[in-house]
Amino acid sequence: MVGVGDLHTHTTCSDGVLTPDELLIKAKAIGLSAISITDHDNVAGVRKALESEHSADILLIPGIELSCFENGKEYHILGYMIDIDNKLLTSHIAEYRKARMARAKLMHHKLKSLGLNINFDDILEIAGTAPVTRPHIAQAIKTAGYIDNLKDAFYKYIGDGGPAYQAKPNYPVRNGIKLINNAGGVAVLAHPGNFVEPAVLYEMIENGLDGIEVIHPIHNESQRRFYSSIASQYWLLQTGGSDFHGNRDYDELNFGKEVVSYSVIESLMSRAAMQ
Repeated sequence: MVGVGDLHTHTTCSDGVLTPDELLIKAKAIGLSAISITDHDNVAGVRKALESEHSADILLIPGIELSCFENGKEYHILGYMIDIDNKLLTSHIAEYRKARMARAKLMHHKLKSLGLNINFDDILEIAGTAPVTRPHIAQAIKTAGYIDNLKDAFYKYIGDGGPAYQAKPNYPVRNGIKLINNAGGVAVLAHPGNFVEPAVLYEMIENGLDGIEVIHPIHNESQRRFYSSIASQYWLLQTGGSDFHGNRDYDELNFGKEVVSYSVIESLMSRAAMQ
């Protein structure tokens, strides 16, 4: 089959602005043949998309973006072709949702101590049914009038090492890889550029990583060549996508541009069938 796909997108079920239904319509309208919804630490968006009448118009690859945290650093692992009803996966999602809520409450308390009078219920309202993330907290800070844009929320308050920052609970990458594989999926390191040291990447590969996200808006051409060469050397999948959220200036530019060929999608499905 000829076509291209975007293997990294987000919906209102995490920190995106489009519903799963709206995202499917948009993806089809710009000519995508396949898409993966990879919301943060949940599969509600995938579930809703599978139930949508528009799922018949485009190949939908069940996905997730798992948050991992070890040695004081955060890493994201994309899971593709997962069984969204896998018991271990759904149990982890439920526990992580509770952990995100506890983290949000701690960050809210720190913001209050800094003099930012923000109602926690406002944060919950912004998050809706999605797990609470830092972008939701950033939006609450902006809505309350303490900043002019969301970037300032991270720069001044909730970015890594900021005065209101709270680290996520430890969850090693190897656990995330195992969780995805046990759910019948393939585990791919998301956007390693600027975030993952080569030694750490090689350790992830030793721990069973299935692929690397080579194509991503933050990766320049040099980084794409570098990660492509590593993936080729270790027989890893080379995936990519726009990381579309819909609320950033560059999202519209990247959606439909940062894509992978259909042969990549076929390789991904073949690898998943071997799990």
